[in-house]
Amino acid sequence: MKVSRSGYYKWKITPRSARQVENEQISEIIRKEFHKSGDKAGYRTITMTLKRKYNIQCNHKRVLRLMRSMNLKSIIRRKTKGCTIVRGNEFEENILNRDFKADHINEKWVTDVTYLKYGENEEHKAYLSAVKDLYNGEIISWMVSKTNDNPLVMKTIKAAIEANPGV
Repeated sequence: MKVSRSGYYKWKITPRSARQVENEQISEIIRKEFHKSGDKAGYRTITMTLKRKYNIQCNHKRVLRLMRSMNLKSIIRRKTKGCTIVRGNEFEENILNRDFKADHINEKWVTDVTYLKYGENEEHKAYLSAVKDLYNGEIISWMVSKTNDNPLVMKTIKAAIEANPGV
């Protein structure tokens, strides 16, 4: 190992410093929190967890160095494209032409679908479809589904028409 005998024995009998002991304690917490997150938490998240949950004040560079020494690397989650691609003539004419003011109730309705994350780690999605009256901003009808598809929108529109039979 190319180390002198006296140097080895001096290293062996030297007690560990307070910093080394503290680093070992922090490393155990880091390893526990990292695996608890499903190997997804990075050094920034772990640093915040140490400060908030364990009241340990330490620099993010120290957490990064300790994570690297333990070979803990977070899984990088790439954002997926969430929009629908419109091909050909699968769209309707722009009747409103960005005129979102209405003079009477039920004169102009708009609809939209958005997704909501829920669950312990926000691993589930629910889709909310709503119909809004542009006159007073009232939500006429809304539906929630586990799938984002045309039947969800059509059910929402049918419910809006049933709630306002004179339209």
